[in-house]
Amino acid sequence: MKLILFFILYTVVVCDLSLEWDKFKRDYNKQYATVTEETERKQVFSKNVNQMHSYQQTHPDATFRMAINHLADQNIEDLVSKRETHFQTRPALFKNSIELKNFPESLDWRTKGVISSVFPTSQIGEIDIAVVSTELVETLYAIENGQLIEGSIPQVFDCCPQPIDVFNCINNLSGICRKNDYPDIRWRCESNKCTPFTTFDTINRLTDNDENKMVAWIQVSTLWAELDASEVDFMMYSGGVYNTSSCSQTTVDHVVQIIGYGTEEGIPYWLCPDWGEKGYFRIARGKNMCGISNVVIQVANSKKSGANQ
Repeated sequence: MKLILFFILYTVVVCDLSLEWDKFKRDYNKQYATVTEETERKQVFSKNVNQMHSYQQTHPDATFRMAINHLADQNIEDLVSKRETHFQTRPALFKNSIELKNFPESLDWRTKGVISSVFPTSQIGEIDIAVVSTELVETLYAIENGQLIEGSIPQVFDCCPQPIDVFNCINNLSGICRKNDYPDIRWRCESNKCTPFTTFDTINRLTDNDENKMVAWIQVSTLWAELDASEVDFMMYSGGVYNTSSCSQTTVDHVVQIIGYGTEEGIPYWLCPDWGEKGYFRIARGKNMCGISNVVIQVANSKKSGANQ
């Protein structure tokens, strides 16, 4: 009798996964080159979905939600292996130049019209560094000049290959070009074929993991932050405040732009573009969640360049 019940339950689970797989392919227009590739991706999908359901069952009081998304057929190990970042270590230039006092309870730079649309995260991986560094520079320009001009992510990707310091590289290029002037990745640097519209003269680097200081910094402009994104619960995040003990505070493999902060039901959070809530996610603030305060960078003092001078 037990064997029959087990077989029935197993059949139901397999059937449900097959239905979810078919819906996933429709929802995200997934197409695979070969039958073998599709079979492999379906196996990965099944593993991820089962892990998601297991987490939900063992963490009923979690402050965040999970759901099947565009990354559900990806091995988290493969994604993480593409996210290695390399930066030179140096003293912070900012130190205590902004006094820590009574800052607003929340801040969302989107409401100021200085944040560009969320970059398609289906291309997550090595391009993350180019995406976030470009976002920081274009946002700083928008804040200080009152005009949002989208920068060229492909230019930074082509011309600042890892492992070099991307912000020093952008300065050496005399800044970033407009998106329309360098629209596609060319796999070689052709920055001489476009004219940069902005650069910056200061690179601030946090040295003490002080998230209160991060609150002070973000009053001026957005922040670059690295974190551990190697857990399936992060990959399948769909909403709420990501607050978990499963991620690491010492191993980082992903980079994001912090564009704001706030508090929900007593839980302070940072706001970042990525995926989840209409392309954004919130992660717990004040506890170095997933190592988010380990490597924090801000560019400052934008300078017009090229045709904008």
